[in-house]
Amino acid sequence: MGRAERLSAVNKNPRGPALFLLLCLALCLAAGCQKTPRKYTQEIYGAFDTAVQLSAYAEDQEQFDKLAELAEEELLRLSHLYDIYTPYQGVRGLYWLNSQAGQGPVQLELEVLDLLEFSRECFRLTEGRVNPAMGAVLSVWHDLRLEAGQNPDRARLPQDQELKAAAEHCHMEDLEIDRRAGTAELRDPEMQLDVGAIAKGYAVQRVVEKLEAAGYRDFVLSAGGNVQAQGSPPDRESWSVGVQSPEAPGELAAVLEVSDQAVVTSGGYERFYVVDGRRYHHIVDPASLYPAERMLSATVICAEGGLADCLSTALFLMEPQQALDFIQTVPGARALLVTLDGEILDSAGLLGPDRLE
Repeated sequence: MGRAERLSAVNKNPRGPALFLLLCLALCLAAGCQKTPRKYTQEIYGAFDTAVQLSAYAEDQEQFDKLAELAEEELLRLSHLYDIYTPYQGVRGLYWLNSQAGQGPVQLELEVLDLLEFSRECFRLTEGRVNPAMGAVLSVWHDLRLEAGQNPDRARLPQDQELKAAAEHCHMEDLEIDRRAGTAELRDPEMQLDVGAIAKGYAVQRVVEKLEAAGYRDFVLSAGGNVQAQGSPPDRESWSVGVQSPEAPGELAAVLEVSDQAVVTSGGYERFYVVDGRRYHHIVDPASLYPAERMLSATVICAEGGLADCLSTALFLMEPQQALDFIQTVPGARALLVTLDGEILDSAGLLGPDRLE
């Protein structure tokens, strides 16, 4: 067979082009022809009374848009379920449960029962410092804070007898949960739940779980002081997450490197009102029934957003050394505290001694 005949035979081989394409594809992949993930960011509004920022690495805009759509849908759904101030048509969440206090068992969505059971765990773990049954007391402070926002000159503190009367209706044992029946009951007609100390972190955690189940990996959800960072940026092992300074808006007290962890901060520097030149924030100590004054902020880093939210509130209600001792009893958790005089305390000792200027 001559050279021309041999070339003709090769060209007529039907497997030749397919083998050639496979070879080119393999070489292309080996040379890095895959799309390099890019960083995309989107703001989500309407959930948990805060702007939620989603940042993620995706191959293209379409992939990121699907991720963002799923995150927004789940955030809004959980926000409606856990909202205690606004009723939503057809939603059997915490608002509905509070409105039926003292009237027997109430049928609730599964995610609400999950949160209620988690709230019991937080109450036990923190020895009652995080008490979701304190709605009656917290509503007194909440209403006065709203009134002060509308008319600062008439801002006032609650009467002691008003707080003590409300505290009579803050017992967690009056919350009954029947998992099998899908119901919960507030046995005290004057009882109200307030899950502000745990709901946002818990919800962000649930959203993260849903996104990961859908196959998404490298992203960060930031909802106010609740951040959950999963995976990492390309060519890095972790995300950089800033901890806000409680004394200087827009500045950072620290920058943490985290992956597959939540970073949650509790502090009294954003939601407060002023009476006679003194601030009264929203984190109320169950022991005194007044806003705590033991530190400026408490940040917790651990794998679960709900637990981090719960723990950051509990630590904020403790004396600094007590908080450092307590966090050592929680496996896998780390705390960053800013004391009243601006000193930064790290339970892991990784930052070293520091102080806010």
